[in-house]
Amino acid sequence: MKETDQLSALLPQESIAYAERMNMPYLGYHLFRETLTNTLLGDSESPILYWLGKDIGVKIPIQSSAGIVLPFMRLGLGQLDLMEESELQIQYKLSHAIFSYMTDQRLSRALSLECGIIAGAIERWRGKETTAQLLMEGKSDIRIVASH
Repeated sequence: MKETDQLSALLPQESIAYAERMNMPYLGYHLFRETLTNTLLGDSESPILYWLGKDIGVKIPIQSSAGIVLPFMRLGLGQLDLMEESELQIQYKLSHAIFSYMTDQRLSRALSLECGIIAGAIERWRGKETTAQLLMEGKSDIRIVASH
């Protein structure tokens, strides 16, 4: 039996396969994240991105706390590393080459999407209400802590 692609609930299977074969520049995605969401959403950017991310995350099936790592890479959201896991919390470290070119304020607002995706995926997996919070100790130490 063929395994279902984790991202197939988000995008058509044909487009996923095509996009992963392409060597596309990252500039358009950065423009979208840096400028368009800020302009369109204004002061509501962070909460809207979080809830949009959570809606996306509940569509990504995972079987463990590390199950969200590969979808993050495939979607170009960055390198997500599982740091710690307990009964009530899961902590990840997030890094991406583009982060060093963004201000701390932009990162704290824009990364709400990633927090939401993690919260949604874990909530689906665990079957418990889950929230995720961004912790920044500079651009080289960005952590997302999911609590349920």
